[in-house]
Amino acid sequence: MGMPFSPASIVCMARRGDADAWRALVARLTPWALGLARRKLARASDAEDAVQDAFLTCFRKLDSLRSPDAFPSWFAAILTTHCHRITVSRPAAISLEVLDDNALLPATGRTPEDEVGTAQLLAACDAALAALPPHLLDVNRLHIRHGLSIAEVAAACGLPEGTVKKRLFTARPLLQQQLARFRGDLLFRVGYLPVSDHLLAMCADHLLRGRGLPLLSRRYLSWAALADDLTHGRLDAAFIMAPLALSLRGAGAPLRYVMDGHHEGSALSLSRLAGRRRVMGLPGAFSTHRVLLAHLGLECSGVSNLPTLVVNPSSVIASMQHNEIGAFFCAEPWSTKCLHEGVGYTALRSADILPRHLCCILAVRQPFADRHGQVVADYVRALLTARDRVRRDAAFGAAVQSAFTGVDAGVARQVLERGAITFDDLEPDAPRMAAFARLAVDAGVLAEPAALPGFACPEFLPAPTP
Repeated sequence: MGMPFSPASIVCMARRGDADAWRALVARLTPWALGLARRKLARASDAEDAVQDAFLTCFRKLDSLRSPDAFPSWFAAILTTHCHRITVSRPAAISLEVLDDNALLPATGRTPEDEVGTAQLLAACDAALAALPPHLLDVNRLHIRHGLSIAEVAAACGLPEGTVKKRLFTARPLLQQQLARFRGDLLFRVGYLPVSDHLLAMCADHLLRGRGLPLLSRRYLSWAALADDLTHGRLDAAFIMAPLALSLRGAGAPLRYVMDGHHEGSALSLSRLAGRRRVMGLPGAFSTHRVLLAHLGLECSGVSNLPTLVVNPSSVIASMQHNEIGAFFCAEPWSTKCLHEGVGYTALRSADILPRHLCCILAVRQPFADRHGQVVADYVRALLTARDRVRRDAAFGAAVQSAFTGVDAGVARQVLERGAITFDDLEPDAPRMAAFARLAVDAGVLAEPAALPGFACPEFLPAPTP
């Protein structure tokens, strides 16, 4: 019989008494199950016995499984138990010296308090895993708690390896945050979007990983979600469009303008559809793009006066393909990707409208900056180090952006090598911000001039070398 691709579907059929479904499930999972058992047991025959016993246990208890999606993780836990039972039932087969040489003996000098701490950490890890969204839970539990490789997780869950990698990556900041609470660690939570404007955030995260700074960077798909978390203190800082930051500050959010994230870097794309809809997608009401469109309107009213629709940057191409919008104006690499896929063409770049314009800035919540100024300064230094690395090696920046966002590295590299975005002169500039705020008011994006005194905060940048 033809079996569905998903193990969960096969489990559902097996629970209804379909013997062929159960045989198909066993056939699919046996190779990776044997691989897992052989890593835990020295003898191949023992591994085979453990796998057979585990399948028998699962068959008997199949009705007790709460969710078919959890079968791989459930099975792995049962298999681990059977492997442990076999291990403790057999006498030692190698000498203590061999065990010690291979770091297999327990560490000496561990106190009961150490054992309690380890147990508490494992319990915290389990709790953090349990708090993940359902589609992330099983993949991460198999990889983190049961030690399966990405290929083995993919085989167990019936998923492409790329999907497994994406789910592990997505869960990482969520798990970090949960475990940091358990340890009482300081975290510096920084938000960004999957756009070239925020490349320095991605590169700094990549370069800093495991290097001491308590950074927890989080990718957002919408400006609204990022702004809400920044406003309510679920983020300590964010790469955020200047008009949006000014709007939040005007509404009472305690934000400091620490540095510019970039300059320029957006493009206006038009659909290739003959009957394209006369609607333009924009990233938000308080966007740099609305300010630039109003400035453009003096010369190009046919484009700047189009009705607009808020569309998240990563959704603009799909919206254009479905003719929900006939144009979009947002940060790269989406315009270059749109051109690469033949969906639309680039009509205008933001640098053509207002060269060297201000766009996204790094805004930090003032209470965090006041308490942990050195952390902010270290992060700014890391961003500048990332900037210098991207300047020297566009391929590095493109590879990091691809890893963090899924965008094709060739598309990301084209944006950098073409100079569509610049990372020069990032010091927070109060007069430049004031001039941009006036443009935002003139465009109707901001209702009134923002409260700018004390907003620009250059002291976190490293002192210039003599």
